[in-house]
Amino acid sequence: MNWIRTAARSAACVAIAAVPAFAKAYAGENPTSVTPSILTTGHEVGTGWVVDKADNICGLDDPKMLSKPAKVDYDALLKATAEMKKIKDDKIDPNSPQGIQLRQAAATRVQKAADKVRAADGYCSVWKTIRHQDGRSIPDITDAVKAQL
Repeated sequence: MNWIRTAARSAACVAIAAVPAFAKAYAGENPTSVTPSILTTGHEVGTGWVVDKADNICGLDDPKMLSKPAKVDYDALLKATAEMKKIKDDKIDPNSPQGIQLRQAAATRVQKAADKVRAADGYCSVWKTIRHQDGRSIPDITDAVKAQL
């Protein structure tokens, strides 16, 4: 009897989740054209900015709000931190508890340095990877952030 209840609940959840799409279809609207959506690649569409929110380091992460973003070479910045140098010099396993703590400390150091440069230079956000559909150039502030490390 429990499996019947579980199946009924599952069917109800599916039906409830589908209601907004059915309402738009009934109204004659194309659900994908009503609001920006996330593509399977994780990129936001309808804003002109092609970003993956996971690539945001600091500042605004909503593509609709971007006005003056910047980008950095994140891997180069991580390698420049004292924590990552310690991992390399002391041959610490990056997947060990100490290695994980050092990598997190390195990421935090990069984020704080990027945020300082972002605020000082008037950027709205800093990204690992970002581009615009119209091909405009995005300033690379890697050297300025590296100087803060």
